[in-house]
Amino acid sequence: MRKFILDRKLKERGMGVVDLSRMSGVGRSTIDDIRRNNGSGRRRETIEKLAAALELEYDDLYEETVSSPAGKNASYDSKELLDIAERYDTEGNQALYDRYSKLAARIGVNVEALLNEGDARYAAGDEEAAKGIYAQAIIALKPRYIPRLKQSLLNYFDLCEKDGNASPVKTIYDKAKDHCVEDVDLFILIGTFFSRTRQPDSLVNECLDIVDKLMEGEG
Repeated sequence: MRKFILDRKLKERGMGVVDLSRMSGVGRSTIDDIRRNNGSGRRRETIEKLAAALELEYDDLYEETVSSPAGKNASYDSKELLDIAERYDTEGNQALYDRYSKLAARIGVNVEALLNEGDARYAAGDEEAAKGIYAQAIIALKPRYIPRLKQSLLNYFDLCEKDGNASPVKTIYDKAKDHCVEDVDLFILIGTFFSRTRQPDSLVNECLDIVDKLMEGEG
């Protein structure tokens, strides 16, 4: 079940319906109708305009309600869902791990808070905890968080290199590539990591080709 949380987002930003109407171009009566009907009964593009005016994505205006293990309905935040996913991963239950991870990503998680926590654990020498927290952040990573992620990449690369594990970094690379992130330094960092960990030449060259194209664009 999905709950429409436009009112909460407006309150967080100190905005009212009049402000939202002016910024989105959506009529006030239409917005009131959407609020009354829990986001239903209107075209997706209308709600996307509201989300864009708040610098959010469409799914950010909804909150998922899932069933608790005890069978009672409970509203989980995305961090709790990520913790549940990690538990199933530890138990080897891939199906439930995938399900809860995707649900957490759909809700949206405060990736920046997770990265901050990961950086703090890394600085304190708690490498195992840091790696787990970085991995949680990547599950829910969205393009708008990638510039912030870059600050933590060297820490995460260090942890992944110790295990010889390029898979999480490949996930970051795929998300950045697929969303056309125009950040030369990010792709240089990833390409260097791929080379250092002896990943296939085709993968290294693909990443460096993106660097070349971005550098040509800057020129």
